[in-house]
Amino acid sequence: MTDRGAAERARRRPVRRDAPPAPAWRRFLLPGLLAVATIGFLVVYFSPLLGVRAVQVEGNRSLDSDAVVKAAEVAEGTPMLRVDPEQIREHLHALPKVADAQAVLDWPSTVRIQVTERAPAAYFRATDGVRLLDVAGVPFETVADPPTGVPELRAPKASADDPATRAALSVLVALPVPVRAEVTAVHAQSQNDIRLELNGGRSVDWGSVKDTERKALILPPLLTRPGKVYDVTTPALPTVA
Repeated sequence: MTDRGAAERARRRPVRRDAPPAPAWRRFLLPGLLAVATIGFLVVYFSPLLGVRAVQVEGNRSLDSDAVVKAAEVAEGTPMLRVDPEQIREHLHALPKVADAQAVLDWPSTVRIQVTERAPAAYFRATDGVRLLDVAGVPFETVADPPTGVPELRAPKASADDPATRAALSVLVALPVPVRAEVTAVHAQSQNDIRLELNGGRSVDWGSVKDTERKALILPPLLTRPGKVYDVTTPALPTVA
């Protein structure tokens, strides 16, 4: 009985049939494609055939393009895949005049660099000359003479980490353009003691940076009144003397 049961089960068990072998061309196709792709990648990554042929600089006004290209450290012939835009940006930030920079790969062989230069918002007098500050309070250039139309900053310490400097520059930025053009100097003994000097021997007692936006709005009509000292320390009660 046991033998008959085993024979019956063997008869019912499906017969395994091995799949026919794959064609030879299919067995070699995938490895061949992988080899070609690898060789192609190595050629693009290491070969100067798809290397940098030009570096174009845009947005610079006073910075020399050749100086920007040199600071970017992108050698001609460098394979495009090995050019790191973020590394270029870091290199360019080492230039004092550069506020920001972006690099874009323009295939097949051009690197485009967009530069944002620092613009002078104020200047202060140092022992080695006149130093220009941007709106963030960063000193970025020393010149012999103050630029036309740029006010002087008079503060105990002119730097980006000085609260009085930042307060003074924030007031300048908040002023309407016509009023800002009349400012010849900004006195900032502290962030709570700011005074503006204007053309014509006039001055504005600003006080602290509190309510700066409101003070900037009421100052233009206040300046239409005759006077020498304009006080907006309390914007609800401005005075002219």
